[in-house]
Amino acid sequence: MAALFVGLPRLLSSTAGPERATGEFLHAVIDGDVETVLAHVEDAPDASAAALTAQVVAEAHDQLESFEIQHVEVTSDTARVTVALNTGTARSEAIFTLTATDAGSFSPLAWELAPVALPEFVIDVPFGAQEVGINGVSFPVAELGLTGVPYESRIMVQLLPGTYEISLPESRRWLEAEPIALEAPPTFRTWRKPVHGLQHTLAEDGLQEVQHQIDAALEECATDTSSAPEGCPFAVPDPSKPAAPEPAASEADGPEGPSTNTASQGTWTLTDPPRVEVHPGDSFLWMVHGEGTAEFTPDDLSAEDPATDGGVQDEAGAAAAITVPFEVDGTVTIDGDGELAVALRSTASFSYAYCVDEETGHFDGVVVIDDAEVTSSSWDACG
Repeated sequence: MAALFVGLPRLLSSTAGPERATGEFLHAVIDGDVETVLAHVEDAPDASAAALTAQVVAEAHDQLESFEIQHVEVTSDTARVTVALNTGTARSEAIFTLTATDAGSFSPLAWELAPVALPEFVIDVPFGAQEVGINGVSFPVAELGLTGVPYESRIMVQLLPGTYEISLPESRRWLEAEPIALEAPPTFRTWRKPVHGLQHTLAEDGLQEVQHQIDAALEECATDTSSAPEGCPFAVPDPSKPAAPEPAASEADGPEGPSTNTASQGTWTLTDPPRVEVHPGDSFLWMVHGEGTAEFTPDDLSAEDPATDGGVQDEAGAAAAITVPFEVDGTVTIDGDGELAVALRSTASFSYAYCVDEETGHFDGVVVIDDAEVTSSSWDACG
């Protein structure tokens, strides 16, 4: 008996094969089917997919709304599918690559998507931050951190196309955390964006407390009868001495407070107290600056007193007030106990130390240390 072997052609799927696989993936993106999406997402070595959850995706805006297959190119067991994407606010084009596997002579080719890249964000977070919120869902920073860099104050996350909101928890008094929008474009290729500015800011009660402490410090300075109060931002200039040149940026200034002269006695009046501006410095550390005006009225017009030499007399022959414009600079810190403190200072350099909770090991505050006063015990200032 002779056996007859007949070679049958392989049953190929039509171009709808790769088209269908691509469409199923994009429908999963539109429907928020995170499980299906994750099965096809590229495993980024230094980015986390932890934020790809149904709850996060459900709260996103400007997500993928529709798509249109524009072109399918099949070459042997590889296909390229070109798709037009639409989010309602943006349009773009994406190309998906697929490979085919042969399931047998009587079976069509099975098309499978190559791993798909998602938009990635590299986000600076404050040093010591333990959690961040994405669309209201809290994530430990350790889950989103850069792989192999445990102390790096950055995170990298993968997100589906859409607009998300990331924020820090409002952990204590004086602080608030302004959220930042993360706008992931409609793309499925390598795309990364750095994000800066995620930090705690002083809330309104914190700003009021800063101004209150500045006002109290200046009022205390104004009770001093010296024309050059020690440690205060205002002093009557000495007309017998030329103005000192500005120090180089790398040089430390002199002692705290403006340069002083041979002091006379008199009365200070704050005629235009400064309204300070607060600028971020570091985690739990801010810088303050303001400009104001004070007046110093000498007790007499002694010709030997440089503070009143050449001073002005009023009609009665008494010493007239001397107008003294001044600038106030300082630091604002919140320590491990949550106490807000303002320190007036000149442009003299200073150092600061991070405070760490002994029980949790978490960073929870800052204390400022004057460089001129640093000793071996200064770094125990956190308590």
